[in-house]
Amino acid sequence: MTEFKQKLKKVCANPYTKWGLGYFVIMLCAVALIYYWRVAYEYSAMSAGTATMIVCGGFSILYFVMFAAANFIKQDFAKKAAILIFAAGLCFCFANPPLQAPDEAAHFIRAYAIASGNLDFNENEDYPTDVDILVDSFPGNYNFEMPLTDTSSIADAFDKYNEDVNSKDTKAPNATTMILQMAPYLAQSAGIAVGRLVGADALSCMYLGRIANLLFYSVMCFFALRVATKFKAVLVGVMLSPIALYMAASANSDGFLFGLMWLFIGICLSGTLTSRRCIAAAVAFGLLFAAKYNYLALLPLVLLIDTDKTNYLKNGKIKMPTKRVLMVTLFIIAGLIFMVLQNTHVSLFNNYTPQEYHNTAISPSKQMLFILSNPIRYIAVFIYSLYLNKGHLFAMGAFGWLDMVVPFVCYFAPLILCVASGLDSEDGAKIKTRGTIGVLLSALLMYGFTYTGMYLTSTPYTMPEIVGVQARYLLSAFLCCFVLLSVIIGKSLELQKMTRATPQKTNPSWRVLHVCFVFGIISAILIFQSYYIGA
Repeated sequence: MTEFKQKLKKVCANPYTKWGLGYFVIMLCAVALIYYWRVAYEYSAMSAGTATMIVCGGFSILYFVMFAAANFIKQDFAKKAAILIFAAGLCFCFANPPLQAPDEAAHFIRAYAIASGNLDFNENEDYPTDVDILVDSFPGNYNFEMPLTDTSSIADAFDKYNEDVNSKDTKAPNATTMILQMAPYLAQSAGIAVGRLVGADALSCMYLGRIANLLFYSVMCFFALRVATKFKAVLVGVMLSPIALYMAASANSDGFLFGLMWLFIGICLSGTLTSRRCIAAAVAFGLLFAAKYNYLALLPLVLLIDTDKTNYLKNGKIKMPTKRVLMVTLFIIAGLIFMVLQNTHVSLFNNYTPQEYHNTAISPSKQMLFILSNPIRYIAVFIYSLYLNKGHLFAMGAFGWLDMVVPFVCYFAPLILCVASGLDSEDGAKIKTRGTIGVLLSALLMYGFTYTGMYLTSTPYTMPEIVGVQARYLLSAFLCCFVLLSVIIGKSLELQKMTRATPQKTNPSWRVLHVCFVFGIISAILIFQSYYIGA
């Protein structure tokens, strides 16, 4: 008996045995999921056997990705994270119905124009018929404009699209967009261009655009994690948060901008700043600032950089504060250059007629005048909105046009990031006061710019709270908040004075990566269930 136990223990200690048992558990979960859908939602769109085979196949692919990443990329955290980010993002890409991300139709149309070689901004541009049909078949705010009922569902929208494309229906309204930017759409337009080259229809091109956006996001995450040396658990946790993956895997501009944002933040979290990293940070910030001015809030993160070790300034007589000022100046100059280039491009190649503001009850100039005339009242409104919405930390499960809320994600996303903060507490204990101030300033500025921007553009000044703020606007602020939590935990426990008797077998950032990957997959399944199964 003792010999049998020893043999059994030896077999169970084999990593491949553990992976085999894990695969068996995953297959049980796949079967249980189909059973749950058929019992709870009376799902009968396909036979139980077919549905089970499809779900088992999808789970098998994801499990193989994890197996390959764990066994063949053992020491390269950045590469493994990028692969898992891309794999989890693909689940969101296909779980989210066409054009259901915020303003996705307008973003897709701009990217489609760029992919077609139209680098101007033509208000009267005539898009192919299948593009018009796609936009008409999948209106934004799907739950509001076309309620999910027994007679109108996402499946009906796909049927309508296919029928209209096959019949070459020309009754769909001409697709239009008011977006006058080009740079944030370069990634997805490349995917759409590939689709056009092989003769794909508009729907296929839309998915290719999503995948290209996600690929760019994953690559930027790879470089950010490659250079970052501290707070990597929190960084990868926010990168892999469901709302970040949802937007990165859409045809929205956020996939491109979020990737650049993580690259800039990763460089700020690096131990040194080389000439190459400095240029990369300047280009990233320049593109971000030209797209949205609120990214100016990222500049205080420069205080995290250990300028003692920089080698891009050869003159040793230059003091550290001066080096930081030079860095910030370089980033601002880059931002102004990209902004001028973008505005020049729009002014020279734009035939759009001036449009009235979309909400006639709101005038941004009057809103700003009201803020300046009543600063105390605005501060009170800002604080109340922040309190009422809990800083939007529990809104990370609001997808679509805020109409697809997944409570599971809302509740557990902040909890997982809290765990990541605890695991990064050793970095928090070592951070200097200067870096803590930079992180705090960045969080406050991002909240301030975002809330004020929505007050100016979406909130009548008579309202006691600010409306229109979304969690996706505040991802960098969330990162800063949880980094500050790491600092509080680290400083309070004085981890800088503690030593471990035995080192950890698994780095904290690797643990967060695995947990967040699984959490992302579950979140994507819940979104798919809400749109396709629970209809």
